[in-house]
Amino acid sequence: MLFPTRQTSMLVALAISSILMPAAHAEGLTGQYLATGNVSTIGESLTSMNNRIGINYAPTSMPGNFDYRFESYTETSFHGAGDTQVNERKLENQLMYNYPLNEHVTATVGGLYHTNYTFQDTYYWAMGGVTLSGDIAPQTSASVTALVEKRNKGGRAFYDLSGNIEYKFHPLFGMFAAVHVYENLGELDIKPSKKREYEIGINHYISQRLYAGVSYFHHTQIGDPNDRFAMAKLKFGVNF
Repeated sequence: MLFPTRQTSMLVALAISSILMPAAHAEGLTGQYLATGNVSTIGESLTSMNNRIGINYAPTSMPGNFDYRFESYTETSFHGAGDTQVNERKLENQLMYNYPLNEHVTATVGGLYHTNYTFQDTYYWAMGGVTLSGDIAPQTSASVTALVEKRNKGGRAFYDLSGNIEYKFHPLFGMFAAVHVYENLGELDIKPSKKREYEIGINHYISQRLYAGVSYFHHTQIGDPNDRFAMAKLKFGVNF
């Protein structure tokens, strides 16, 4: 494991953030911290907190950029004893290299580490694919990503498709929608499971550094009624 405990992971995330913020003006280095409060809207009104740090580095000596994501998050499911509702606490580390093929198309390759602290589910996988992004209408931007992923412990490759769109109806506000259609091959899975997610919401761009938002997020797994959840989200982010 990259990090032995969830508490250690959070300390590492805060340390990375505090070290990099003073250097945020360094050439080619940008980052973001996002805190999200969640309330489950299916079953019990369970509450949870997510923390994510993203770091992007674009070296001057080569094209493209490196994108690192550290995320400690919680998802609700009905996988508890007797199919009771439970908050599953998870952690992910992801590192990607993105190479621009033209103004709108980017090739990407990298790897991800995932662990579930509530249930036994820890794995690594490699991924690669392309992203198409750009403005599709006035004040409207969108992106679509298609990835092929492969777990290190065997099993076939699986797909990961995602897309999002945002319309800025005001200089300080934007409405967005996102969809995620993918397969997942965990530690105990025999074959990839098929999952579907969508999120809709509004972002408020308080300043160049600060933003906030509210959204509704829904997740289901095909063929597993226990793996479903929906959450109302309140977000606050800092760009550095």
